[in-house]
Amino acid sequence: MALPTFFIIGAPKAGTTSLHYYLNQHPQIQMSAIKEPRFFAPPLNPLNEKRRVNRLDKYERLFDPAIGVRGEASPNYSEYPFRQGVPERIKKLVPDAKFVYLVRDPVERTISHYDHLVASEGERRSLTETLSDLSDPRLPYICASLYALQLELYLREFSQQRMLVADQAELLTDRRATLQKIFAFLGVDDAFDSSRFEIEQNRGEEHRTYSPRLARFVGRTIRPRTQWLPPRIRQTVRRSAERVLLPTHEKSTLDAESRARLEELYTGEIERLRTLTGKAFPSWSV
Repeated sequence: MALPTFFIIGAPKAGTTSLHYYLNQHPQIQMSAIKEPRFFAPPLNPLNEKRRVNRLDKYERLFDPAIGVRGEASPNYSEYPFRQGVPERIKKLVPDAKFVYLVRDPVERTISHYDHLVASEGERRSLTETLSDLSDPRLPYICASLYALQLELYLREFSQQRMLVADQAELLTDRRATLQKIFAFLGVDDAFDSSRFEIEQNRGEEHRTYSPRLARFVGRTIRPRTQWLPPRIRQTVRRSAERVLLPTHEKSTLDAESRARLEELYTGEIERLRTLTGKAFPSWSV
């Protein structure tokens, strides 16, 4: 049995599925067959419990002890206070873990998170209605963009040398150089290259709209029975079925007032993130 040596901890809708796929191409890295085991994230309801690997023996079986660098990607590991206690749980079981935190323009990430929940989880409120009250930091749309807060919680348990923060914009525009930095951080051959690095996973324009009833059925019945399939097979089957059965979901747009409120909410947070990381994030809106 084995445990991961590193974690991709988020952020949701910042390219973690693609990064999981790219890292799994490296011969010195083994990524868990289930992309989001969520083992260290406390379940919020029975639906999430069914989608979560909740037993240590099952979790350990996701990793090959013969490979020295092993990882998993669970974006909900960086959704405090919506989910609490994740860094502490990881510290107890994997005290020498490393972390890759993939982040994105916080406003665009919020919109993408909303689109994901509309397409896959049955969200039916408008984007404006969803963002009408920004006072509750537990809103998953909001808390997952509080990058400095999430990072500070991990830095209470782990040294800064064990944390690499990467910008999704760089993964999109300068992919190989970004992957080279991540490979070096993980201690594997950073010269490794693959033609599969050209593939981009889970593009937003591929979202399909599930009805609330169908979303519940997929979450409770289909996903638990298919999560053990290889990711490429699972995605191919899912997308083929969606194209036949479901309407497309177009990317949402944010009105000027709501955008200004989000930018005001995130400005101080992103200033702290820049101070913590020394990164400029020049393409971001805040």
